[in-house]
Amino acid sequence: MTDPPRAGLPWLTPSRCAYLIAAVLSLALGYDLLGIPIQVSDSLGQLLDVQRSPSLYETFAATARRGAYMRPMFLASVDILFDLSRGHYWLTFRGFHAAMLAAAILLFVRALQVRTWQHCAAAAFALTVFTGATPFLGTVREAFPVSHFLMIVLSCLVALNLVRSAGGWWVDVAAVVTFAIASMTIESGLLVWVVVAVSWMVGMRGVSSRGVVAMTACLALYFGVRWYLSTGMPGLEERSSGFLLRMVEPEELIERFGANPLPFYAYNVVTSILSVLFSDPDGGVFELARAWLLGDVPPRLYLVVVSSTLTTGLIGWTVVRRIRGRAQAGWTSDAQLLMVAGAVIVGNAAISYAYTKHEIISVAGAFYAVAAFVAARHVAESWERMPRRAGAVAVLVLYFVAASIWTFRSAGVHHILQAQAFRVRNDWARLSTARWQGDSDDERRSLALVRQLRRDALEARVVNPYRRPRWQNRWWGE
Repeated sequence: MTDPPRAGLPWLTPSRCAYLIAAVLSLALGYDLLGIPIQVSDSLGQLLDVQRSPSLYETFAATARRGAYMRPMFLASVDILFDLSRGHYWLTFRGFHAAMLAAAILLFVRALQVRTWQHCAAAAFALTVFTGATPFLGTVREAFPVSHFLMIVLSCLVALNLVRSAGGWWVDVAAVVTFAIASMTIESGLLVWVVVAVSWMVGMRGVSSRGVVAMTACLALYFGVRWYLSTGMPGLEERSSGFLLRMVEPEELIERFGANPLPFYAYNVVTSILSVLFSDPDGGVFELARAWLLGDVPPRLYLVVVSSTLTTGLIGWTVVRRIRGRAQAGWTSDAQLLMVAGAVIVGNAAISYAYTKHEIISVAGAFYAVAAFVAARHVAESWERMPRRAGAVAVLVLYFVAASIWTFRSAGVHHILQAQAFRVRNDWARLSTARWQGDSDDERRSLALVRQLRRDALEARVVNPYRRPRWQNRWWGE
């Protein structure tokens, strides 16, 4: 049932209000993204690679098999935007980043199917969880020219909208195409299949049985190609990773777990799940315990752990109540969303078995926000039916406390992005162009590209975070 429009604002329906909130949030975050120059780390190297590549096909083929990864679309997407930019690199890549972010936020709201003002309030809460969660930072701070992990978040939200649609042959085609592009971009793109397959199992049949079969065939083909190309899996030597209270270098990881890496992989999966549900550990490191042992716990650690714990508690309370009522109600929309969100969180954690970081579990963070929406809606709807006893009042108070803290966390993203812009600009200021000095055509083209990117960065107006009040770093981080 849809609530009628407000008397004073006949055009403002609950659905439009939710989209309006999403649009304002998208514009604010997009403005911050456009203020960040293209990064030196990772981005510059990739841009130089695609500049030297003779064709898009060569770029695609060169990255089809690289070490333990099969990511042909990873660099090809950078190549496509590089050719389309016609020299306007900052505007093209940052504009594409901001556009993807806006699309992800709007698709997130669309998937919630807001119908009433209670839904609208729950969607507003879920948006603060979506943008305030720690994994979200990885999608907006990613150092590559194209935020591939945000692309996967966007792909999974496309899939969620497709399974909640009325269906049709074009929905099946869109689901298969979305999976194909996502899986060829980065390994977490396989989560598109998880979204569709689990949704079909619990009764969301926007993607038909034929569509699920076609996607499963593509999944089998994906693993078949990896086997044919002898593409291995990431190992302990890949990079440093968090373990307990500190970061551990690859050499020490091999020394400690080389004979049997399974305990370390299990640790990464478990801590990835915990980081989504409780915002600690962070990157495999138990930051709160570490800071407590060092005698200096910044308020931001309490902030993120308390807000996530409260929200996870509300989600757990909702799950228990939905399980009790399932025998009478069957698979309700809420139960379906909770099942899909849980499967995605576990699946995303499994993909991060080799090492953990914000970017890898960004899809899990987005679907955690979907579960938060269900919990917030359940609290609002239950409040109307429950007698005003102490337990009911306590649940409502916890909800409002969690919503207030998440709003504060989401606001902190602007501070973090502004600090990121300042650091990136300084990186370009310190960069020497001597390594690209030469007489060959490739060296001259490379030097011209580096100089233009450096000039764009140095001309950018950025805020000096060190002139801001110190409490911002203590409460939001850098």
